[in-house]
Amino acid sequence: MINLSQLYAEAMNLYWEQGLKFTMDELASRLCISKKTLYEMVHSKEDLIVQVIEFYFDGVAQLQNTIHSDMSLSAVEKLKKLLCATPDFVVRKVHLHELKMNYPATFKILDDKLRLGWDKTLSVIDQARAEGSIKEFNNQLFSKIYASAIEEIILGNDAEIPLTFRQQQEQMVDMLLFGICK
Repeated sequence: MINLSQLYAEAMNLYWEQGLKFTMDELASRLCISKKTLYEMVHSKEDLIVQVIEFYFDGVAQLQNTIHSDMSLSAVEKLKKLLCATPDFVVRKVHLHELKMNYPATFKILDDKLRLGWDKTLSVIDQARAEGSIKEFNNQLFSKIYASAIEEIILGNDAEIPLTFRQQQEQMVDMLLFGICK
């Protein structure tokens, strides 16, 4: 019997390869289960997508909790790690557009997950500010700049930048935290 992690991982692989064009038959076949068994695990394709989004962001929350509770890290080190705390699955621009057009309520869940949930990061920003490690700035503006930069990396699919999503994210976070001046 397959577990939900296997189901979600294979669904994410199919989504990466085909976007929303993948069928539940294809997913069941890849998992070596019947379509009936698949529908016992999820009610619909949209339900599957919502569950995958929840699974992905549960992974993000676990990473954030581990970082947040690591007392060996300074506030700035925690902040850098928190801003890079994303599992290794990135969606493509066309897939986000497809999700928004075909499943607007599900896209809203994804968008809310990306834009909200800054509590741990903002508390570390406040800690770093109190320690004197960072200067005063507007938290909402910082989170908007970060979210916009991540969105551009995701949506850009820029073949001219020979870096993985993770490498681009780490460089962007370095620029946000430490600037570009020597």
